[in-house]
Parts: sequence; structure tokens; C-alpha cells
Amino acid sequence: MFMNNMWFKKLFRRKAPDENTSLMDTGISVNTNVASGSVSNLYNDATRGAFNVFDVQQQHDPEKTRLVFVNDEMANVKYGFCDNSIKTTKYTFYNFLFKNLYQQFHRFANCYFLFMALLQTIPGLSPTGQFTAFIPLCFVLICTMCKDAYEDIKRRVSDKVTNNKLTRVFRDGQFVEVFWKDVKTGDILQVYNKEPFPCDIVLLSSSEHQGICYVETSSLDGETNLKIKRCKHETTYLSAPEALKTVKAILECEKPNNRLYKFEGTLVLSTGKKLAVDPEQICLRGSSLRNTDFVIGVAVFTGHDTKLMMNTKETPHKTSKIERMTNQLVFIMLAIEILLVIICDIGLIIWTARNKSAWYLFAGVVIDADYLAWSGFKGFFTILVLLSNLIPISLYVSIEAAKLVQGIMISKDLAMYHEDTDTPAMVRSSALNEDLGAIQYIFSDKTGTLTQNKMDFLKCSIAGEVYGSGITEIAKAAAKREGKILEDTRPLSAKNNPNFQFYDERLMDGAWKDSPQKNEILDFLILLAVCHTVIPERSGANGEIVYQASSPDEAALVKAAKYLGVEFIARSPNDVTFSILGEEKQYQILDIIEFSSDRKRQSVIVRNTEGQLLILTKGADSVIYPLLAPNQEYMDVTLKHLDQFGDEGLRTLCCAKAYLDEEEYAQWHRDYEEAKTSLEDRTRKVEEVAARIEKNLLLVGSTGIEDKLQEGVGDTIYELRKAGINIWVLTGDKLETAINIGFACDLLNSSMTLLVVEGHTNEAIKDFIEKSINTANMNNISHDALGLVVDGERLIHILEDPALKNLFLLLSIKCKSVICCRVSPKQKSDVVLLIKQNVSGNTLAIGDGANDVAMIQSAHVGIGISGVEGLQAVNASDYAIGQFRFLKRLLLVHGRWSYRRVSKLVLYCFYKNTVFFLTQLWFIFFNGFSGTTLHDKWTIALYNLVFSGIPIITLAVIDRDVPAPAAEKFPELYFQGQKNRFFNPRVFIYWVINSIFQSVVCFFVPYFALVGTSFLDGQEIDTQTIGIAVYSCVLVVITVKLSIETSSWTWVTVLMYAGTLALWPAFIFIYGSIYYIYPHPVPVVKEFYEIMQRFRLFFAPQFWFVLLAVTFICCIRDIFWKLWLRAQSRKLYYDIQKHHKKKSREDIMEFFPFEEGLPVKLKKKKKFNPIELQEIKKIFTSIAKVDYRGFAFSQTDNQQDLIKQYYSGDNATNNGQQKTTTTTLTSDEQKKDTNM
Repeated sequence: MFMNNMWFKKLFRRKAPDENTSLMDTGISVNTNVASGSVSNLYNDATRGAFNVFDVQQQHDPEKTRLVFVNDEMANVKYGFCDNSIKTTKYTFYNFLFKNLYQQFHRFANCYFLFMALLQTIPGLSPTGQFTAFIPLCFVLICTMCKDAYEDIKRRVSDKVTNNKLTRVFRDGQFVEVFWKDVKTGDILQVYNKEPFPCDIVLLSSSEHQGICYVETSSLDGETNLKIKRCKHETTYLSAPEALKTVKAILECEKPNNRLYKFEGTLVLSTGKKLAVDPEQICLRGSSLRNTDFVIGVAVFTGHDTKLMMNTKETPHKTSKIERMTNQLVFIMLAIEILLVIICDIGLIIWTARNKSAWYLFAGVVIDADYLAWSGFKGFFTILVLLSNLIPISLYVSIEAAKLVQGIMISKDLAMYHEDTDTPAMVRSSALNEDLGAIQYIFSDKTGTLTQNKMDFLKCSIAGEVYGSGITEIAKAAAKREGKILEDTRPLSAKNNPNFQFYDERLMDGAWKDSPQKNEILDFLILLAVCHTVIPERSGANGEIVYQASSPDEAALVKAAKYLGVEFIARSPNDVTFSILGEEKQYQILDIIEFSSDRKRQSVIVRNTEGQLLILTKGADSVIYPLLAPNQEYMDVTLKHLDQFGDEGLRTLCCAKAYLDEEEYAQWHRDYEEAKTSLEDRTRKVEEVAARIEKNLLLVGSTGIEDKLQEGVGDTIYELRKAGINIWVLTGDKLETAINIGFACDLLNSSMTLLVVEGHTNEAIKDFIEKSINTANMNNISHDALGLVVDGERLIHILEDPALKNLFLLLSIKCKSVICCRVSPKQKSDVVLLIKQNVSGNTLAIGDGANDVAMIQSAHVGIGISGVEGLQAVNASDYAIGQFRFLKRLLLVHGRWSYRRVSKLVLYCFYKNTVFFLTQLWFIFFNGFSGTTLHDKWTIALYNLVFSGIPIITLAVIDRDVPAPAAEKFPELYFQGQKNRFFNPRVFIYWVINSIFQSVVCFFVPYFALVGTSFLDGQEIDTQTIGIAVYSCVLVVITVKLSIETSSWTWVTVLMYAGTLALWPAFIFIYGSIYYIYPHPVPVVKEFYEIMQRFRLFFAPQFWFVLLAVTFICCIRDIFWKLWLRAQSRKLYYDIQKHHKKKSREDIMEFFPFEEGLPVKLKKKKKFNPIELQEIKKIFTSIAKVDYRGFAFSQTDNQQDLIKQYYSGDNATNNGQQKTTTTTLTSDEQKKDTNM
């Protein structure tokens, strides 16, 4: 047999050709008639010019289809196909300056300050100099520009990594390596095993016989089960360079579009023969070749024309919620400013009219209506410039600077560093830091994000006995939350076996053959070894059998049977071969009744070695149990075991069998064949006929498979839900897979009623949703008692109908968990937008594959998981992390800190500017509304940039109200961001009122205390000196206020706060000293001299008395208010601040039993007893399927036909045992492959 296998290998397996390989050296020389005949036709047709290009072009409609000339670069040039490079950057080198400034001036505040700076340049109009406003404005613009450039450079580097990957392209008669970006439409490519496809290609040939190859599409649709693709028979032998050099063909196909699962095209050969091209022949960018030495294909869509990129939106410009609110506040402050300017301008006109007799002011001027109008017009702009800084010019640059440093700190956090993949957290858009602290909806991909997609056979139930001692991750997490520790009792050999995690000494090493239930166990293992569509292959020199499965579940079950003594060896179209403890057996395969989403089961009809007819069936317990013969011994106990498995997060299925009567089967078989060939309503007829034979089954057993979660997923989801975050799962997987993972990661549980949206028309879906909503409302059913599942087919109807969309939205809000399955990338994006546009609260989308890019870009915040499925998701994301579990720290710690810090920063910026520039307003009432400034122009210019700007950035970067461990330990604190407790209109009004009060104190106390007084040498304290006193009072008051708002003190905090205060008198001294440095002809020397004279103020005792009095009056209320809150408040927030250093959570909860201030849904929730749960399920029974535990078949609809073709042909008799290829991919192997 082994020799036959080697012959089979030589016959059908071909090595990857190189430029020196002839057609006869490619491994097909054994079958020369077929090979040389097919290829020679292509050669001859090409050379004799039978290819009529003109006719094809004449028939081509460029509006509907595109023409691709195979291996003819010159012919494709005129069509202007895009290149194969991808770009996720926002800027280019030549447009950066203009585009960035254009985007910055979309901010109203920047336009406002530009206008003020221009006003300031008009002679005689500005009281604060002509060009001082340009300095802070340019500083703000340059800082923001540097930050944007830094982040865009990071995106450019990621794009470069992708674009500079290597692939092999056929040029000049040989395959040469080129960068991905250099691939052109029409190029012939060669892709090797484990390599990703650089573009969308139409298959021409494969190293596998019958032109079959295996493709992994996890980056596209989230499924890691391998898909079978097949070349057209007429192009199968186009693999040798000699054949490829002369091939001439035109591919006419659909225009670029985002439909991942559809493709229509025609390949016109040189003979004029037309070959229909469909999805079976196309391999998309984002997918990878697996278990196939190589394939050769022609590039049909490249770069941004690929289906993957067509599902990707242009990198959007996102703004945070606080920034949007800040923009609104800027308009409000502008309206207030204009109102104040109008009031002052009216005051100017009235004062001028009343004092027109003052000859020393209006000498030689006639005060008439025209003069008053001109005075009012000029005065309006003068006062507007004077009060312009009520809107803080440093606001946005302070925000940008703080966020940039926050982003660096996130990137450097070792607690979010994934050591296995050497992946730190990455901040790609720090503009959204604070939104991380106010997330209310998380939309998560499944494969690679929540799960490893590694299936482990962990437990089974046979004849009323449970076998298997493994512990699932979800069981461990549940026990941990209850304060328990579950010990894994398996021996080390079982724990460390990467291929088989199951252990039970009663079944291992053939021990079951001595069991009293050995017949039942053998029936169970035979069913696992026979009832499937797995392909066995031999790998390596020792010919070890490995399994090529279209579903990781199928592989796990067949592998379990193998390790327990019943090894599946080979299959042909008509039989399967397996061994029982080394003894070979062969069953004849008579019929396969395939799985479908409606049937939720799979059956195989076989004839065993004794000649008996058997039907072997496996599927979801909800569909198998109604098919069982009544009154069987182990039905009830097995059902309990299924519930037990489900509670542990295992994916379950039932196994059953039945003996068939020959005559009954013969009649059924004829009906079944007739149904399969029916041209009308084929699916329904096949299912009806199948149901006739799947009856009176005997229960064989049940299985529990663990879909391995990513590390820490269960705990992360649990903590995030405690934080009040709603979690949705959006996946391309099938319904059963999605539901199973929902149970596995505790999104769904046995206490919930599961609503699965049904109906194939708008009316049917609407009826289902309305009934569900009405039932929930009428019975006052809790949010925690309902889960919702909807698939892509129903979502098409829902998202296209506004009425249905609103109903779906209402129903989803009533459910604790929502799972959307079989959804395309665009549907993922649409679902995110549905919530984003209709529900208050921030949304977050997280995924790791190219199919997640659209939703990542649609959400308020997009998170990419790096390292497994490429860089597409990372490149499109705002933040990137190595594992889903790091999301907890990113949100609960960094997100919450950033939200609080940025909130304080924005409020403080408005506060400090209001305090300072209102002193200018009060002074206007003492100078005849003339617009004379109280402060020096350079001190005004430096107020925002230096004296008040540096301390607040310090707080916005390093201040922590609670330490990281406390923020993670108490997810309830997160609600402060969700409820906007730190930043809302009420809080803003409080800060503004406080700033108005403090500005009054800071102006009037120094003014009335110092006016008319003198220094010790008798020189009178003039108005400008009072201005310095007022300036000093303002700086001290706002710094003390900032100190009150500071929660954590470090040496950096002390240095920045104290340093800026000390910098103020130092600046006055240095500024005034210029008088003594420069000679007297300097034009501004008088100003320097005056400043130096006023420096004496800091040595005047009355100044210090005033300073202390002002500080006490302004800040004493805030100090006592903070102290009272911390002493008397019953809120958990303050209690944690007081006790986190010396008390655990349990101690705190005992000390503080009332969680006042928390949202209602975070308080103690209603617990349903089992009777209530059953009643809820009964309520929904009429409209919903409430019990879902099912085996997640992942086989595509035509998979069985392709498998049959795989074994058909001249060598069908050699069957699968003689084929040699690489191994089937487990999840671990997939990860290793991806990382290689």
C-alpha cells in the first residue's frame, strides 16, 4: 500500500516549477496524453492567432464589466487599472501642509484667532500690540501639525510593511520576486503554501490534482475552516513556464465591488472557447493558501480595487465627544463675549456723549452723531480684541499635547505588552483618548479576537456516563468570581499534549475494551470516525495520517476517535476505512445527507462489515431529541449532561443511529435522488425526504468541545459588563458557532431566553420583532433575561427598511447580549452605525482581520488586535493591542484616566481665561470704556502659553484620582465617563460662575487696596503696577485651584506648579532688565523701564497682604467643599480614594454597603429563580427558539460536491489513503503559520 501511495504521489503531486523546469518535469509525465494534449492545444491556438481580440473588445461594455488581458501588460495599460499598493495615510508629502492647515482651520477656534490676529495688525485698533496674537496662534498650529505628522508617519510605515511584501510574478518567461505594490492587473502570480494572496486572483492551476487548493479566509469572513477552491479543467496544466510564456487569454468580469461571496466572469481562451468563472475560481486578497504547495493565477483586482479594500472605507477623521462639546462651548463663549463687547461699546458711546465737554480728551473734535458712530464702530473691534482671549487660544494645543503624552504612556504600559508576539499597545490616533473612558457599546469580532479557534475535545457522555476531566476556561473564570479554585486533575502528559487535551483513564489506551459498556463506547467512536466529510492525508516520510477538515470541530471529533482507538484511515466516494485498535474495517458509504442551517444535523447512511444498513446522525440536541425513539434508558441523564456541558461553555452535539430496512431504504433512496435533481424547490424537497429516514433514532452519546478562548476573555467581558458596557459580537461564522461562542465567553447563559430573529420577508421579520417587543413589555421582563441573535440574511432586510431598523433597535436595547452572525464587513459597519447614530453613548469596535476594518472605522473608537491576521485591522484602527484582555486596562484604567484628565483640562482652560480676561472687562468700567489694557501685551501673550498652560498639561498627563489596580478592581467607577459626570453643562456652568466670582475678587480687592497707595520711597502705585498685582493674584488663585483639583502629587507636579509661579516674578525681572542691557535709542525701552520699576511691587508688604487675602477669599470655599465631600459623601468613588491603599474590595464593601451614585443597572440586579426562568422561556416559546446548544458545522453548501470531485476521476480507486499533503490546520498551527 505504501508503494502505491508513492506512485500516487508521483502521479498527482507536482513540485513548484522554476525557470529550468520543463513541462514534462512537473510531475504529470505519467499521464502524457492528457497533459500534452491540453497544453498543446493552448500552444497551438496561441501561435496560430485564433484569438480574436477585436471581437472581444467590441462586445465589451466598459460600464458593466472590465477586460483583463492575461500576461499582457501593454494591453492593460490603456484601461488605467490601479496599482497594488494600499494607502491608509491621510496626507502625502506634497499636500501635508495645505491639507493639515485646511483641517485645522475647520476648527472654529482657529479661524476665530486668525481673525483676531488680523484685526490686531490694523494700526490704532489693537490695545495689545500688532503682532502678539500671531505668536500663540502659530505655536498652536505648529504643535498640532507636528502631532498629526507623527501619527501619519506611523501609518505610512505600516503601509510600507504591507506594500513591500514579496510575491512571485511571471515576467520574461520566468517567475521573479517583486513587491506587492508592483503587481499589476493581468499579471500571472505564483503563491506558495502559507502565503497570503497579494491581490484578487483567478486560479489557473494548482499543485494539487484536479486543480483543487485550500484557502483560509479568516481575515475576510472570520472563519478559519479551510475553503476548497478549484481551477477550471482547461487551465489546470498551466504551471510550466513554457506553457505560461505563450498563453493568450482575456478575462471579462464584473467591475470592482465589495461582494465577498460573489464573482462573475468569463475567461476567453485563444481558441475562442469561453469558460465561466465563479467564486470557486477566485482567491481574494486577505486570504491565504493552505495545505497546497502552490497555485498559479491571474491578477484580476489589485490594490484598492480588491474586494477587501472595497469593503474598507477611507480613513475617517474622528473627533472625540468632549472635543465636539468643546466646540459647542466655544460658540457659547463667543456669544457671551460678543454680548459683553456690545454692552461695553454701548457704554463707550454713552460715556463719550456725557463727557464731550472734557477738552483734554476731545480737543479739536466735534462730538456729533457721526463721531459717536465711528467711535462705537472702532471701539467694538478694540474691545473685541481686548476680550478675545475669553476663548482660550491654548485650549486645543493643550489638549493635543496632553493627548500625545497620554498616548505615549499607553504605548509604554508594560501591563498591555504581549510578550508572546512582542506586541506593545499602539496609539495611532491619540485624539480619542478620552472617548476610551466613556464607551457604552463594544462591537467585537469573534475569530482571533475572542477565540483562538482551537477546538479541544474535552468531554463526552456515553450510556449515561460522563467521560473527561478537563476544565474549560469559562468554568475557571466562573469559579474565580465565586472565590473558588478548580484544580485540573489531568496528568501532565495530557495537559501538555497540544493535539489532544481529553483525558479519562477509563477510555485511554484502549481501556474501554474491558468496560461493561464497551459496545456503547465502540458505537460512539465509530460514529465519530465515520459521520463526517473529513479528508485523510498522509504527511512526511513516515506517512502519518492527518485530517483535512472543512471545520475545526469536525477535525477535533475525528481526532478524538483516533486517540481513543478508532482511527479514520481513508475515504473514497463509496466507502470509508477505519481501524479499531489496529484492526481495519471498511464501511460502504451509500448516502450523505448534508448539514444545513435549517436542519442543524448531518447524517451518513452506511453498510457495515456485517452487511447491516445504518444511519449515523449527529447534530444539535434541540433537533436530535425529537427524532429519537421514545423511552430510551439514557435520554434524561444525557440531557442533564448536555446542560452541564453547556454551563461549562462547551459546544455540544448529540450522536444517534438507527438500523434501516433494505426495502424502506431502497424506496427512500430513489426519492432522495429525485429530490436532489429537482429543478424547483430543491432544498425543501431534499429536507422533506431526509426527514423521512432520520427517525426513531437510538441515542449513542453526546460530546463537549471547547472553543479555546483567548487568554482572559471571560474575565474581561465580565468586568466590562460590570462597568455598564454593552457587548455585541459581530462575526462571519454560522449561527451555531456564534451562539456557542456566546455561551463560551459568558455573553449568553442558560438563564437567558435566546431570541433568534426569523423570517425571510420584511413582513415576517417585522412580525417576529414586534411580538418579541410586546411580549417583553407586557410581562415586564428584565434586560438581563434576554439575548438576541440575528444573521446576515435577516440583517439585509432590517437595514434596508427604516421601520424594521427602528424595531430592531428597540428590541436589541431590551437584550443583554446581541450576536450578529454570517455578516459581511459592510453589514458589520452598518450595525455599528445603527447604534452610533441612534443611541447616545460612544461605540467601540474591535477586531483583528481585514473583514473588521469597516466597522473599526465606523465606530467612535476602533481597536485593532495585532499579530495574527495581518496588519489591515491595525492600520485602520485608532488603537492597537496584542490581546482582547488588554481592552479592560485600556478602557477602565487609561480610558477613565484620560476622560477625567481631558475633562479637567478643558474646564480649567475656560476657567483660567475667564478669571484673567474678565479683569480686563472690570477695568473697562474704570477707563471710560476706552479699551485700555490693564496688562502688558507680552504678559498677555505668555499667559496661555507659559504661566497658566504648563501646569494644566502636567495634570492632564500624570494625575490619577485612583491607582490602576483600584480602577481595574472596581469597574463601577467607569460609569463616571458614561454619564459624563466630569464634563457636562452643569459642571461647566459651575466652573464659569466660580471663575466670574474669582475674577471679581482678583480685580477689585487689589484695585481698591492698592490704588492711591505708594511704595516705601513715596512713589505712587500706578494703574499698570496694579495690573501686575492683579496678574499675580490671578496666577496664584488659578494655581491653588488646580492644586485642589489634583489627586496625586509627584515631584513633577510640585516642580511644574511651583516653577511656573516662580517664573512670573523672574520674567518681570528679566523683562525689565532689558532697559539696562540695550542702549536708550531702542524704541520700546520706555516699556522695559516701566516694567523694571514695577518689579518693586514684589517687595511691597501691602502686595503680599492683598495676595494672601485674595487667595483665601477665592479658594476657601473650594477647599472646604472638597474636604466635606471626602468626609461625608457616601459615594463609592470617594470611599475608594480614601481606602484603596489599606483595604481590599471586600473590606471596602463591608465598610461602605451603599453604592449610591452608581447607575441603576450596576446596583444589585434581580435574580431569577429556576421557576421564573422557565416561565420566561414559556412566554417566548411561541415566537422564539429558546434552547440553542449546537455543533457548529462550518461546511459550505457545495463542500461535499467538491470533496467528491477530489476523489473522482481516473484514480478514485486509490482513495484518500494514497494522497500525501500537508497537515490540517489546528488553531495553534494556524497561528504559527501566520507568524512564520
